[in-house]
Amino acid sequence: MSDARWDSLFEDLENQFASERELEAGALAGEAERTRIAALSLRDRLSALTPATRVVIRDAAGESHRLILRAAGSDWIAGVDEDSAGIVVLRVDAIDEVRIPPAERAVSLTGHTPDPLRSRMGIGFVLRLLARRRAASTLGTVRGGRYTGTLSNAAGDHVDIALHDAGSAVNASREEATVAIRAIAWIRTTDRSVIEL
Repeated sequence: MSDARWDSLFEDLENQFASERELEAGALAGEAERTRIAALSLRDRLSALTPATRVVIRDAAGESHRLILRAAGSDWIAGVDEDSAGIVVLRVDAIDEVRIPPAERAVSLTGHTPDPLRSRMGIGFVLRLLARRRAASTLGTVRGGRYTGTLSNAAGDHVDIALHDAGSAVNASREEATVAIRAIAWIRTTDRSVIEL
């Protein structure tokens, strides 16, 4: 064989090898991306969204919340309720479904690095803040129950709420309920301090 034919053969083999190497690199990159996405939690995806993203969230009790996202903690998200202009805080564990706008879905997969301070703030932090401010609130439970009144205490695994009609004074309270935090799906309040954390 002449040198030109050998050169052509080796060049062809090099091109085949380079193509296979590119395919392997692409497959590895694809697998690495799938592995990264598999490690994302729902909280990671929600906290990656921009603070003005509109989402629809259905909770464990089947109730829908149309929110403009504003904040996220370690196990909760908060947003402005489009229907009532109040603030809704949802426990991430009580979320069954999230409808993210198509333009924001890719953003949600970036796995935003959260604020280290806020990422340590659990739902108990939010409940203690509302109790300290004596904020009128409504608690929705994962089984569809509702408690309207003023949070009076927030303990490690439960809250006390002085029950009264929305808009009436706390001293009009008829009774007090103690609600397990794990039973709470959402908290609705007009106290905007929750999203200004």
